[in-house]
Amino acid sequence: MLKFNPTTPMQFYYAEGEYVSGQGMNRTWELIESEPYNIFYGEWKGSYGDRSLAAESLGVKDSATVRTFYNPVIYAKLRGEQVVVIKNADSTAIIDGVPDRNNPNVYELWGGVDNMKEENLFLEFRVRRYEGL
Repeated sequence: MLKFNPTTPMQFYYAEGEYVSGQGMNRTWELIESEPYNIFYGEWKGSYGDRSLAAESLGVKDSATVRTFYNPVIYAKLRGEQVVVIKNADSTAIIDGVPDRNNPNVYELWGGVDNMKEENLFLEFRVRRYEGL
């Protein structure tokens, strides 16, 4: 059994887009909810040492590894959509429906998501600070 300390509240938003004729792409950010919840808890481990140096060589200034409980809704979105993770469920991280790229609690998925041992018990993924478009 994996042991971790899920003390960090998080929210997840995914990009929903549609093409509007004559206007172009219209993108909105939708809160991921798994009834009745929209705040989820996980373990947040910041990068340091060799991992931090390797990330910085790729232009990533701030990254972390997140472990949380398996949730099929979150797992599906992380695998198939652009998702931002709001650390500490910061209510100031989304402004007018758009992630605030200047907010230090806004991160985006960096790499894939692992359904650990395919047991549908835990998820692990890496995130980096969101820089916007």
